[in-house]
Amino acid sequence: MKKRFTVIAIILLSGCQSMSSTSESSIWFKVKPGSKLVLNKALEIPSGQAHIKLQQGQATGTVDQYTVNCSFEVRNPGPQTINPGTFLITNTSSQREWISQPDIMNFYMVFRLQSDQQPGVEKMACGYWDGPLFGKPVTVKHIRQALGEYVTFGFAQ
Repeated sequence: MKKRFTVIAIILLSGCQSMSSTSESSIWFKVKPGSKLVLNKALEIPSGQAHIKLQQGQATGTVDQYTVNCSFEVRNPGPQTINPGTFLITNTSSQREWISQPDIMNFYMVFRLQSDQQPGVEKMACGYWDGPLFGKPVTVKHIRQALGEYVTFGFAQ
């Protein structure tokens, strides 16, 4: 009886472990608060816009929504420049939402950003559209491909 209780307790407690991974290719890789996002090149926000999109290492006005793309978002519409610098990642979340039910979902990750030098830069969101059965959460590996040389990360331990 005592052995059975011990085995059951171990099984139940193992279910309480958080899913995590050290591989940036994994959907279980967690970007912890306190991590850094380093913008290596200036980004130009067009007039009347409050964001700039990046895809396949290029800053662009239009993107293929079915391929991972990232958007830097600012508080006030441009024109303005996001200058190279370091941003503190205060929070991240991985989400999905319907674009056209029941066929298309947006799978995306949001990075909340903070910078004393550039307080108007609020977040970076990276995502893509796919069907609900085949789509998967965005990984850091995919985000790196979308951002190219524009951004490097320093992940908190």
